[in-house]
Amino acid sequence: MNRSIRIGLIAEGEAELGASIPYINPEDGGKIIARDKEGALHTLIRRELVNLGLANCDFVQRHPSIKESRVLKRRVGHSILDPKYLSQVIIAWKPEEVDMILLVVDADDKLEQRKIDLERALHKIRDNHLDINDKPIRDRSTGGLAIRNFETWLLADTKTISKVLGIEIKNLENLENLDGGKDILENAIGCSTYLSSDSSNQRPLKIRWKLAFEIDLEIVKTNCPNGYGTFMENLITVTKVFAESES
Repeated sequence: MNRSIRIGLIAEGEAELGASIPYINPEDGGKIIARDKEGALHTLIRRELVNLGLANCDFVQRHPSIKESRVLKRRVGHSILDPKYLSQVIIAWKPEEVDMILLVVDADDKLEQRKIDLERALHKIRDNHLDINDKPIRDRSTGGLAIRNFETWLLADTKTISKVLGIEIKNLENLENLDGGKDILENAIGCSTYLSSDSSNQRPLKIRWKLAFEIDLEIVKTNCPNGYGTFMENLITVTKVFAESES
């Protein structure tokens, strides 16, 4: 195929989705997210697809749900797993707007329950992701669990993080059992002089984007095998299925 893959990405919040997460006007639902509004998770996914030699990708805005339109705020956190919410969001995407749908949530300290919740959510996505004939598309969606949270993935390559931030971060072992990973990264960003001239609330998001662009993806897979590694295996599978169907 000679065009970018269009991906509907649903994740917990700003750490993953950057500036694309705030409330979007209904008329912007289904439109491609501008590259300068993307977040760190968009960057990781795009890098993985490019490394596979597959088509580049664009990320597509969610259509706001009925409640989101009413309160002028996007749903964040693990509440995005709510089946009723997902039904509204997924079915609102037109077939021509999205090729694949990805769902990523933090496991936090509730790994087993999050696994159950994610599997239930994926079933709901596959029931409501429809083709032009209103038939369910069941092989173009997948999900990922960030164990314990998304910041864990960014912390996996401590050598690169230390270089970008200009401060030494000790090598972190057994990351998927690490408590306080989010605090470690936030404290490191707070102590760093990188982008220090930017005093806006966008600085932490810009730094996360930079880290996602620079970290060694193979190191992330090695140090976060059950979270990042499994998610990327699933991503590769659904992407290849899509690419083959388009060839």
